[in-house]
Amino acid sequence: MNSAKLFIVFAVVLIVFSGQSEAGWWKRVFKPVERLGQRVRDAGIQGLQIAQQGANVLATVRGGPLQQG
Repeated sequence: MNSAKLFIVFAVVLIVFSGQSEAGWWKRVFKPVERLGQRVRDAGIQGLQIAQQGANVLATVRGGPLQQG
């Protein structure tokens, strides 16, 4: 029972001290990942717009209503 309490105290102390440290290395590691995610998001949005335009062209050729986007 005492070992569980000791572990909890150790974990809390570790969390408190690690939260106050500088996050420079954390930013260096995950900044490229964040940029990659933004590029994927932007490419997906652009791809959806192109697909919507293609659907509108197809609907126009077939004589049907235009798709709302």
